Amino acid sequence: MKLLLITGSLAEKTVKKFTKESAVEIVIIALKVPVAALLTVKQINQVLRKTDVQEFDMILVPGLVRGDTATISDSIGVPTFKGPKYAADLPTVLSSLDHVELSTTIPACVILQKELQQKALQELETVEKNRDILLKNPGNMLIGKLAIGKDFPMRVMAEIVDAALMPNDEIQRLAKQFVKNGANIIDVGMVAGGSRPLDAKRAVEAIKKVVDVPVSIDTLDPDEIKEAVSAGADLILSVDAGNVEEVASFASETAIVIIPTNQRKGYFPKKIEDRISFLEEIITKAKTLGMKKIIGDLILEPINILESLISFQKFSMRHPNIPIFVGVSNVTELIDADSIGVNALLARLSSEVNASIILATEKSSKANGTVREEVIASKMMFLAKKRESVPKDLGIDLLVLKDKRKHEEFYDKKVESMSHVVQTNEFSEKVPLDSHGEFRILLDRNSGVIVALHFSKYKALYPSNIVKGKTAKSVYTKIIHLGLITRLDHSAYLGSELAKAEVALKTGKEYIQDNVLFKEL
Repeated sequence: MKLLLITGSLAEKTVKKFTKESAVEIVIIALKVPVAALLTVKQINQVLRKTDVQEFDMILVPGLVRGDTATISDSIGVPTFKGPKYAADLPTVLSSLDHVELSTTIPACVILQKELQQKALQELETVEKNRDILLKNPGNMLIGKLAIGKDFPMRVMAEIVDAALMPNDEIQRLAKQFVKNGANIIDVGMVAGGSRPLDAKRAVEAIKKVVDVPVSIDTLDPDEIKEAVSAGADLILSVDAGNVEEVASFASETAIVIIPTNQRKGYFPKKIEDRISFLEEIITKAKTLGMKKIIGDLILEPINILESLISFQKFSMRHPNIPIFVGVSNVTELIDADSIGVNALLARLSSEVNASIILATEKSSKANGTVREEVIASKMMFLAKKRESVPKDLGIDLLVLKDKRKHEEFYDKKVESMSHVVQTNEFSEKVPLDSHGEFRILLDRNSGVIVALHFSKYKALYPSNIVKGKTAKSVYTKIIHLGLITRLDHSAYLGSELAKAEVALKTGKEYIQDNVLFKEL
């Protein structure tokens, strides 16, 4: 195949860089327009009609070009399609030409991404459709209506921390939020140091009214467990040597997570072999007491992560048909690092020890978004294991703060020789106040919107107008439409702050007006 690539003058070097190793025979034409995105189909067509292009099998134009390239194809008789938006994606597009149908209106990178996403979703959907068949395999089980086990993606349990202390409406709000973010199980977190059986029952009942996923009770207190089970709890987290007999007397049909401890005696074995042996001993006892749905948890310790994971791995190798529970958030909450990378790595490690359920908590601000992150990570790791690949190029990812490839437009300093260059300095200059008032920018995270409070009079106690929107653009467009701002410098400031607020809303970062969003490392 011989391919003609059209680009702008500034991107020519970059395009050559990303195409030099391609197996496709390529000719590049850089039109006399600096930025490729400013090209139009009409401009390209005018140039190509004056060029001999009949030797080419296909023409690719920049993905950001405006218009339908079908008009070029009709005009010059050579199939012309939209390439990727960014030169960095050219290698992927070029290597896919033999099996991907390109578009005259949609950038090639978008088509490829959609194809990868669709393939990933289809694989995940196929597993869920075959649930009943897969449940016949050893190592799989039902918790409520939820299938778990080695043939399914890791399920994410979202804990409502200290649920026993919350009113029902707050418990229900969090349960709905976590399920919306993909949680498969909602966990009722009880409070250590005091028995609250009625609160356990109340919390389980409240959650069951608003979401249709299994509910677990997170306590070792038999009285709390009993009330939760009576209210319909589907899973007990946890059973150990100290409470197994009492819990078995009323919950033998309920799924349980067993941990290698005896909390009543303050015993928790530290050595790997001792921990595994003690868990095996409790599991054997639970089975003799009639408990059938058993899940093992070796306990992921934040101080001894590697040793903990080794115990998980060894146990899993000995007992491949016992589902594994990993308390991922035991670590996430205790590392001062962005949760998204920590959760991705821990999900990968959990997958390698054959975990069936992983725990997500969002107790601290730095852990906000953990539920969603673990849900995506669990799907990624399932696909990677199924495909026998690394968790890369799967069609779904957790790239939020950084990019897989650089798409920034290259800055060529040569343009400075033909321009007036102004170097700015950071300084604070007193700016006249806007006669139409001032704004205070806040985030309503429960509703997922940016809020601009407009005070038409300075030092007023209450805002005259409140403008809400999900994006900075929607908010400032409405503010301009309403005539609430008059000065250019005020408009620039407001746009900057709204953009920061939007980034904070999407990433979970704290937003405080006039403060920098990200610190320098």
